[in-house]
Amino acid sequence: MLDRPLIPARAGALIAVLALLSIFPPLATDMYLSAIGILAEDLNTSHAATELSLSLFFLGLCLGQLIVGPLTDGYGRKRPLLIGVFIFTVTSIALPLVDNIVVFNALRFLQAIGACVGMVVSRAIVADLYSGQKAAKVMTLLVMLMTIGPVIAPTLGSLLLEAFGWRSIFVTMVLVGLPALILSKLVVPETLSPERRVAQPFRSATRNGLRLVRQPAYLAPVLVAGLVQGGMFAFITGSSGVFQGFFGMSALNYGLIFALIAAALFVFAQINSRLLDRFTPRDMLNRGLPFYGLAALAAVLASATGSVWMFIIPLWIAIGMVGLLSANATSLAMAAATEAAGTGSALLGAVQFGMAFTISTCVALAGTDSPFPMAMGLFLPALAAVALWAALRSRANAGAESKMQ
Repeated sequence: MLDRPLIPARAGALIAVLALLSIFPPLATDMYLSAIGILAEDLNTSHAATELSLSLFFLGLCLGQLIVGPLTDGYGRKRPLLIGVFIFTVTSIALPLVDNIVVFNALRFLQAIGACVGMVVSRAIVADLYSGQKAAKVMTLLVMLMTIGPVIAPTLGSLLLEAFGWRSIFVTMVLVGLPALILSKLVVPETLSPERRVAQPFRSATRNGLRLVRQPAYLAPVLVAGLVQGGMFAFITGSSGVFQGFFGMSALNYGLIFALIAAALFVFAQINSRLLDRFTPRDMLNRGLPFYGLAALAAVLASATGSVWMFIIPLWIAIGMVGLLSANATSLAMAAATEAAGTGSALLGAVQFGMAFTISTCVALAGTDSPFPMAMGLFLPALAAVALWAALRSRANAGAESKMQ
């Protein structure tokens, strides 16, 4: 690891491009949420079948990262990145051309595999170049820039839907994918030197993966990050039905509310960046996880009131905490996986989107007749994350005491 920043101008350009690459997944999910109902009508299928395209996208993100991670350790960061962005762009071209839900869902799965590459490579490049609190700050900056995607995507998607129809949403993804492909070629450096690459990446990834999951320093923050992110995807999956169905909002108003809630990620990322001047990422998890759990619990209680703003307030805080906690948990996990950053990044992403697939499917099956299932999709993973981290702290404290005796 270089353990030093790039020159400021180059570092700024690199982080901006990495953030652009990392918004592919939220762009490809959030922008078409308001179109799910119209998409079902246009393709002559059920609402559940179109919602399945969302769950399959999460599954593609999960499985894709298990493939991409080893490839980035074996062949460097840049070549797999360019291939992934190309796959994302080509499938985005194909999606508005189909009129069959089975083909549509299959293309969404492939699109997710291309979309996941930017996330894997971004985390690996940060781990290649930075360490410690500097890595956490860069990860926080990435999260803050990534929030541009979920903030503008629902509103943009709603406007495109009303003006040009659902196919224009995927045309817009093409218009993002093509510049990203060019910028990836021109701006993103190769940060994994040939001597640090592995000769048999998948065999090495299996060995490194087994080693990493046996290390509490890696596994604990990975599971915490996955559980916290799972709550975010409960919100993404259930929000359309809750705000448009239960609360009766129009597509445009839903997009604005979604953007308002997603803006909490930006606010809390800025708070996190300032707090990291005083606290370590581990301190942030120690203090932040209980607060996140309380906010998620408040959202569950508010879901019974029937008041949209009583529900939005704790939801806004909980979603903001997702960004803060995810950045710190991710930096801790990647710090523990520095010798196999690609594999470590892939496992982290696979856990996150494996949980996203599971939680989003449960929320979709539970229905959106009330905000309660979505709120529980936030609270139950939050409770598990708090319990897991508390158990880890107790174990660490007990080990420290035994060494002192």
